[in-house]
Amino acid sequence: MERIDVEQLKQKLIHGELTEPEQQDFFNWLKQLDQPELNTFMEEYSASFEQKTDSLAVEQHEELANKIEMRLDALAASNIPFWKRSAFKLMAAAAVLFLVCSSIFLYYANLKGNKRNTLSSSTAIPHAKPIYGGSDKVLLILSNGKRIEVNNFTKGQLAVENGYSIEKQSNGFLKYRKINANATLPFSNSNTIVTPRGGQYCVNLPDGSKVWLNAESKLTYPVVFSGHTRKIALQGEAYFEVAHNPKKPFIVDFAGSNVKVLGTHFNICAYGDGEKPKTTLLQGSVEISTGDRKKIILPGQQAISSHNIAIVNVDTNHVMGWKNGNFSFEHERIGTVMGKISRWYDVDIKYQGEVTQEEFVGSIPKSRNLEEVLHRLELTGLLHFKIKGRSVTIMP
Repeated sequence: MERIDVEQLKQKLIHGELTEPEQQDFFNWLKQLDQPELNTFMEEYSASFEQKTDSLAVEQHEELANKIEMRLDALAASNIPFWKRSAFKLMAAAAVLFLVCSSIFLYYANLKGNKRNTLSSSTAIPHAKPIYGGSDKVLLILSNGKRIEVNNFTKGQLAVENGYSIEKQSNGFLKYRKINANATLPFSNSNTIVTPRGGQYCVNLPDGSKVWLNAESKLTYPVVFSGHTRKIALQGEAYFEVAHNPKKPFIVDFAGSNVKVLGTHFNICAYGDGEKPKTTLLQGSVEISTGDRKKIILPGQQAISSHNIAIVNVDTNHVMGWKNGNFSFEHERIGTVMGKISRWYDVDIKYQGEVTQEEFVGSIPKSRNLEEVLHRLELTGLLHFKIKGRSVTIMP
């Protein structure tokens, strides 16, 4: 394609005048570029429409953004290198941000051959009252069995356990502070924190390690890390920032496996809901053990535990989406997607009819109410939802 043709198509793109054949020609040209050429084009492309702010209504652009995000699975199936798919994603995001023409991106998001869906307010899901997601809430269970609803306290001391003051800080986090150096504590004494459905929390453990718990998770740990290890147990999902101590390894038991570290940052997802436990490393190195099998993973790698330990490279930003305030889907089927949503909004999920097995890709803020999140999923044209009370029915 000659340069002059590309310039003409760029102008038509900005003004929303590309025909279907021209869209095909344009994407064929884009797929031939190497990375430096594509980067240059993206810079020129962004600059060319940066001042244009009246092409589409804000509502249309938000729907467009949803559609692009949730249909990026089409890009993954098209044998396009990952870096180029990422570049196309950035281009799509830029187009929405500056309110430009949508046709080319809708076309590319439907590269598998699906017909373009008509977006309208008729896809909204009616229900009586918006359902919002969780907040920082946790149940603390002391070694003597006493249960403390941490949310009922603003800040200050919640309890004293054999020389440690358990305190809620002004930022809402739990912290263990040693107040009696001479106190002794039986090895079996432990505390447990439980986040309910719709809850999340952060705790500073007695050794200074910090743990963020996702919804519907449970962490059990000793009030004093005596002996030669720091051993805790997890059900659910948590992100760990472990205080470095080469003399006392930090060990997390979960779902028949364990992770052993000296001091590092990692995420474990082990809900036991049919999904295989996953350990993702962000910093340092960790040793994963399942039965008599052991493997070490490096930053950017994920260990998937079953009878064997499989190691894959992952996007850690996706894995940490839950902690950073987003639902983040990376080629996930509807069962996994709705598992995350049901835990956060504390709703029950039902299926009616033969539901799609397509994979979803994208990100949605967890601050949105349930209806808005489901509406974004509906924009893919793959499924529909009905909300009744705290029950969600998924339909083809």
